[in-house]
Amino acid sequence: MKNPKSKIQDFLKAKSYKLKANGGYTLIELMVSIGIFSIVVAMTSAMFMTSLKGQEKSYTSQNVADSARYAMEMMSREIRMGTGFLSDGTYLQFVSTMPSRDGQTVKFWLDAGSGQIMFDDDIAAAPLEAAITSLNVKVSSLSFLLDSVDHERITIVMRIESVGTKEDVKTTMDLQTTISPRRL
Repeated sequence: MKNPKSKIQDFLKAKSYKLKANGGYTLIELMVSIGIFSIVVAMTSAMFMTSLKGQEKSYTSQNVADSARYAMEMMSREIRMGTGFLSDGTYLQFVSTMPSRDGQTVKFWLDAGSGQIMFDDDIAAAPLEAAITSLNVKVSSLSFLLDSVDHERITIVMRIESVGTKEDVKTTMDLQTTISPRRL
Protein backbone atom coordinates (compact mmCIF):
# COMPACT_ATOMS: atom_id res chain seq x y z
CA MET A 1 0.00 0.00 0.00
CA LYS A 2 1.27 3.41 -0.92
CA ASN A 3 1.65 6.00 1.71
CA PRO A 4 -0.74 8.98 1.58
CA LYS A 5 2.02 11.43 0.75
CA SER A 6 2.97 9.60 -2.45
CA LYS A 7 -0.71 9.46 -3.52
CA ILE A 8 -0.94 13.24 -3.26
CA GLN A 9 2.29 13.66 -5.22
CA ASP A 10 1.04 11.33 -7.94
CA PHE A 11 -2.23 13.31 -8.12
CA LEU A 12 -0.43 16.64 -8.44
CA LYS A 13 1.87 15.27 -11.15
CA ALA A 14 -1.10 14.02 -13.12
CA LYS A 15 -2.82 17.43 -13.03
CA SER A 16 0.18 19.61 -13.76
CA TYR A 17 0.58 21.06 -17.20
CA LYS A 18 3.67 22.09 -18.93
CA LEU A 19 3.60 24.95 -21.37
CA LYS A 20 4.60 24.00 -24.81
CA ALA A 21 6.31 26.46 -27.05
CA ASN A 22 3.30 26.65 -29.44
CA GLY A 23 0.54 25.91 -26.91
CA GLY A 24 -0.62 29.44 -25.78
CA TYR A 25 -1.76 32.73 -27.23
CA THR A 26 0.59 35.47 -28.17
CA LEU A 27 0.41 38.94 -26.72
CA ILE A 28 -0.82 40.36 -30.04
CA GLU A 29 -3.65 37.80 -30.23
CA LEU A 30 -4.74 38.71 -26.69
CA MET A 31 -4.61 42.43 -27.48
CA VAL A 32 -6.70 41.99 -30.66
CA SER A 33 -9.33 39.89 -28.87
CA ILE A 34 -9.54 42.39 -25.98
CA GLY A 35 -9.87 45.23 -28.52
CA ILE A 36 -12.71 43.48 -30.38
CA PHE A 37 -14.44 42.70 -27.09
CA SER A 38 -14.12 46.36 -26.01
CA ILE A 39 -15.66 47.58 -29.28
CA VAL A 40 -18.62 45.19 -28.92
CA VAL A 41 -19.19 46.28 -25.30
CA ALA A 42 -18.97 49.98 -26.25
CA MET A 43 -21.51 49.55 -29.08
CA THR A 44 -23.89 47.62 -26.85
CA SER A 45 -23.58 50.24 -24.10
CA ALA A 46 -24.25 53.08 -26.58
CA MET A 47 -27.37 51.32 -27.89
CA PHE A 48 -28.56 50.74 -24.32
CA MET A 49 -28.02 54.39 -23.36
CA THR A 50 -29.83 55.58 -26.50
CA SER A 51 -32.81 53.38 -25.73
CA LEU A 52 -32.91 54.64 -22.11
CA LYS A 53 -32.87 58.25 -23.32
CA GLY A 54 -35.66 57.47 -25.80
CA GLN A 55 -37.72 55.88 -23.06
CA GLU A 56 -37.22 58.92 -20.80
CA LYS A 57 -38.23 61.28 -23.64
CA SER A 58 -41.33 59.18 -24.31
CA TYR A 59 -42.26 59.17 -20.62
CA THR A 60 -41.84 62.96 -20.41
CA SER A 61 -43.91 63.52 -23.56
CA GLN A 62 -46.66 61.28 -22.22
CA ASN A 63 -46.79 63.19 -18.91
CA VAL A 64 -47.04 66.54 -20.70
CA ALA A 65 -49.71 65.20 -23.07
CA ASP A 66 -51.74 63.70 -20.21
CA SER A 67 -51.69 66.93 -18.21
CA ALA A 68 -52.58 69.04 -21.27
CA ARG A 69 -55.35 66.64 -22.28
CA TYR A 70 -56.87 66.72 -18.79
CA ALA A 71 -56.78 70.54 -18.62
CA MET A 72 -58.27 70.95 -22.10
CA GLU A 73 -60.99 68.38 -21.43
CA MET A 74 -61.95 69.97 -18.12
CA MET A 75 -62.12 73.46 -19.62
CA SER A 76 -64.03 72.16 -22.67
CA ARG A 77 -66.59 70.32 -20.54
CA GLU A 78 -67.24 73.42 -18.43
CA ILE A 79 -67.40 75.75 -21.46
CA ARG A 80 -69.89 73.50 -23.30
CA MET A 81 -72.26 73.97 -20.37
CA GLY A 82 -71.67 77.72 -19.93
CA THR A 83 -73.22 81.02 -20.91
CA GLY A 84 -72.40 84.72 -20.59
CA PHE A 85 -68.71 84.48 -21.42
CA LEU A 86 -66.28 87.24 -20.44
CA SER A 87 -62.59 87.35 -21.33
CA ASP A 88 -59.75 89.78 -21.89
CA GLY A 89 -57.65 86.99 -23.42
CA THR A 90 -55.83 86.04 -20.22
CA TYR A 91 -58.82 84.60 -18.35
CA LEU A 92 -62.24 83.17 -19.14
CA GLN A 93 -65.23 83.72 -16.86
CA PHE A 94 -68.79 82.50 -17.39
CA VAL A 95 -71.92 81.20 -15.71
CA SER A 96 -72.08 77.43 -15.54
CA THR A 97 -75.27 75.50 -16.25
CA MET A 98 -73.80 72.14 -15.22
CA PRO A 99 -76.08 70.31 -12.78
CA SER A 100 -73.51 70.45 -9.98
CA ARG A 101 -72.86 74.20 -10.45
CA ASP A 102 -76.17 75.52 -11.71
CA GLY A 103 -75.83 79.28 -11.96
CA GLN A 104 -72.39 79.56 -10.37
CA THR A 105 -69.60 81.63 -11.89
CA VAL A 106 -66.67 79.64 -13.26
CA LYS A 107 -63.27 81.12 -14.06
CA PHE A 108 -60.10 79.77 -15.70
CA TRP A 109 -56.78 81.64 -15.84
CA LEU A 110 -53.03 81.15 -15.92
CA ASP A 111 -51.12 81.74 -12.70
CA ALA A 112 -47.90 83.15 -14.14
CA GLY A 113 -45.93 82.54 -10.93
CA SER A 114 -46.52 78.80 -10.80
CA GLY A 115 -47.22 78.19 -14.49
CA GLN A 116 -50.45 76.38 -13.58
CA ILE A 117 -53.93 76.74 -15.05
CA MET A 118 -56.21 77.76 -12.22
CA PHE A 119 -59.91 77.02 -11.80
CA ASP A 120 -62.47 78.62 -9.48
CA ASP A 121 -66.11 77.56 -9.48
CA ASP A 122 -67.35 80.09 -6.91
CA ILE A 123 -69.32 77.42 -5.03
CA ALA A 124 -67.69 78.12 -1.67
CA ALA A 125 -68.01 81.51 0.02
CA ALA A 126 -64.25 82.00 0.04
CA PRO A 127 -62.36 81.80 -3.27
CA LEU A 128 -60.91 78.31 -3.43
CA GLU A 129 -59.08 78.21 -6.71
CA ALA A 130 -57.31 75.02 -7.64
CA ALA A 131 -54.69 74.13 -10.23
CA ILE A 132 -55.91 71.79 -12.96
CA THR A 133 -52.45 71.02 -14.35
CA SER A 134 -49.91 68.83 -12.60
CA LEU A 135 -46.74 70.10 -10.96
CA ASN A 136 -44.47 68.30 -13.44
CA VAL A 137 -45.55 70.68 -16.23
CA LYS A 138 -45.54 74.43 -16.71
CA VAL A 139 -48.00 76.32 -18.88
CA SER A 140 -46.00 79.16 -20.40
CA SER A 141 -48.91 80.73 -22.28
CA LEU A 142 -52.69 80.44 -22.18
CA SER A 143 -55.14 82.58 -24.08
CA PHE A 144 -58.89 82.56 -24.58
CA LEU A 145 -60.33 84.01 -27.78
CA LEU A 146 -64.07 84.72 -27.96
CA ASP A 147 -65.80 84.78 -31.34
CA SER A 148 -69.42 85.77 -30.94
CA VAL A 149 -70.25 87.07 -34.41
CA ASP A 150 -72.47 84.19 -35.53
CA HIS A 151 -72.58 82.19 -32.34
CA GLU A 152 -70.32 81.98 -29.34
CA ARG A 153 -67.14 80.03 -29.91
CA ILE A 154 -64.23 79.99 -27.52
CA THR A 155 -60.75 79.14 -28.77
CA ILE A 156 -58.17 78.05 -26.22
CA VAL A 157 -54.49 78.33 -27.15
CA MET A 158 -51.93 76.84 -24.78
CA ARG A 159 -48.19 76.17 -24.65
CA ILE A 160 -47.19 73.57 -22.08
CA GLU A 161 -43.75 72.16 -21.26
CA SER A 162 -42.15 69.65 -18.94
CA VAL A 163 -40.53 70.81 -15.70
CA GLY A 164 -37.62 69.23 -13.84
CA THR A 165 -36.30 67.23 -16.77
CA LYS A 166 -32.93 67.23 -18.48
CA GLU A 167 -32.64 69.56 -21.44
CA ASP A 168 -32.30 66.73 -23.97
CA VAL A 169 -35.62 65.14 -22.92
CA LYS A 170 -37.55 68.35 -22.29
CA THR A 171 -40.91 68.38 -24.07
CA THR A 172 -42.96 71.37 -25.23
CA MET A 173 -46.39 71.22 -26.84
CA ASP A 174 -48.54 73.86 -28.49
CA LEU A 175 -52.25 73.10 -28.38
CA GLN A 176 -55.37 74.80 -29.67
CA THR A 177 -59.03 73.85 -29.55
CA THR A 178 -62.29 75.62 -30.27
CA ILE A 179 -65.42 74.92 -28.23
CA SER A 180 -69.01 75.88 -28.90
CA PRO A 181 -71.29 76.04 -25.88
CA ARG A 182 -74.45 73.96 -25.97
CA ARG A 183 -77.74 75.79 -26.00
CA LEU A 184 -80.03 73.76 -23.78
